[in-house]
Amino acid sequence: MNTEDKILKDIENGYDLMADKFSGTRKHFWPGFDFILENIKNSDKVLDFGCGNGRFLEMVKDRKFEYFGVDVSQKLIDIAKEKYAKEGVSFQKISSSDILPFLDNFFNSVVSISVFHHFPFDYAQKMAKEIYRVTAPGGIIIISVWNLWQKKYWKYWLSPKALWKKDIIIPFRNNQGEIFNRFHYMFRKKELEKLFRNTGFQIEKSLVLNKKNIIIICKKI
Repeated sequence: MNTEDKILKDIENGYDLMADKFSGTRKHFWPGFDFILENIKNSDKVLDFGCGNGRFLEMVKDRKFEYFGVDVSQKLIDIAKEKYAKEGVSFQKISSSDILPFLDNFFNSVVSISVFHHFPFDYAQKMAKEIYRVTAPGGIIIISVWNLWQKKYWKYWLSPKALWKKDIIIPFRNNQGEIFNRFHYMFRKKELEKLFRNTGFQIEKSLVLNKKNIIIICKKI
């Protein structure tokens, strides 16, 4: 197993291990992300890439569109299915090594919140291409990653455990005291823009929200 495969498998296993605490600390939608509603129409097919426990639906469950949530963690998918069983939405477990299980040009909108910073950069490029493939022409995607250049993260990228340059490990502890060492890639805003521009998207807007999140809004042309 190469380094990329190991990182991706660790992410999958780690989120299963931490699913209960992770879900318990993430019950509501992200503050300041209301702008997403401006980019989703009622008739859209929407992909929530890296949906976790499905909390994106807390913001949009009163809207009338087709929702599809995918995640590598089976336990988080199970939590989402139970929580939103009556909402008429779709949740599916995917493998980190698979292509997305959807036809070309299937979605009008794709949302991916706090996901891409967990990917090694080469894999992030592959998944950006997959998102491009499943997005319809004229479709909008919204991608956010943590701004890991904040001072509170310095101790991680100055640590001997830092894997390579922008690759860092940040631990997460579950309710039983078990530690999941989560991989993170330290994107800068221009780099995230370039990643999706090179894939074929047009960058409509980019910003750093509250110094915490780097966000880009892109259009497939």
